[in-house]
Amino acid sequence: MITEERVEKAIRYMAETDENYARAFILYNDAIKHEGVVISQSFMHAKKLFDTVAEANAAAKLSKEYTAWEKDKTDKGFDYMTLKAKRDTEKLIWETWRTEQANLRNT
Repeated sequence: MITEERVEKAIRYMAETDENYARAFILYNDAIKHEGVVISQSFMHAKKLFDTVAEANAAAKLSKEYTAWEKDKTDKGFDYMTLKAKRDTEKLIWETWRTEQANLRNT
């Protein structure tokens, strides 16, 4: 059985992390949307150095800017998914407790 103290902790965690969760979600999605800008800028620079589009495209994806963006996106994705997983766990605890309470009322 899940204790009321544990459920209170779960609900408190959910309430206290709402803003952080929203912020992590926005930052991660913004990072994803920013890929086009980063790859375009890197491609334009690489295009001056290479003869073919394929070479310029490959060089753009190996550029400092693109690899920095990729790391930033990964970090933001990790932060978002970690927070989401923790919140999902707390929500599961709360939902399980609610089910237990409903079952106790029905007996």
